[in-house]
Amino acid sequence: GMISRILAKDVSVLEHLLDVMGRLDDTYWICAFCVNQHCSICGANPNMDVDPVLKTPHAVCDCSLPKIFNSTPPLASDGRSLSCEMNKFDDMMAILATTVPGFAQVIAVDVDFSLFNR
Repeated sequence: GMISRILAKDVSVLEHLLDVMGRLDDTYWICAFCVNQHCSICGANPNMDVDPVLKTPHAVCDCSLPKIFNSTPPLASDGRSLSCEMNKFDDMMAILATTVPGFAQVIAVDVDFSLFNR
């Protein structure tokens, strides 16, 4: 798209456009960078999910990182793991929506919506 072409050529053009639009100082919380999914999903591929580009099953990691799932103790009163990071998305969105004036959510999805079938 347009933004990727601008970024590939000269990021200062994008910075100028954002400044002119009054959006240069907007802050974004990017879930993919803030949530450590590796500590939950790297040890297994129970559904044999396939990489959409390589058409091969997603690799399974043999790292020694302890796995933390939604049921891993200690648990909150609602039964969710306190240590699991992947079960906090709704909570994080609620906090941001109530504490950040003008909060908006941006969702980036592939053109075929394959993301929702992973």
